[in-house]
Amino acid sequence: MEIFDIPFNPDAAHGWTVPIPRDGEKRFVSRADALAFAQMLAKDESISQRTNNYLCVEGGDKHWRLFTADLMPVG
Repeated sequence: MEIFDIPFNPDAAHGWTVPIPRDGEKRFVSRADALAFAQMLAKDESISQRTNNYLCVEGGDKHWRLFTADLMPVG
């Protein structure tokens, strides 16, 4: 199982980083691009590794919310 965290605000380098399991990470200049990539990666990993993968997304209200790879809310 992998959980991909997507914060609301960029990091100190003014971007968003998505870890790639077994292969480093990829950097994005927009949150939307990071989220789209993390969703695609979570779906692909779910299929290839036969596991459930999730996205944990921080909202503007500073609350983190968990979603499936299909962006369905968990809980």
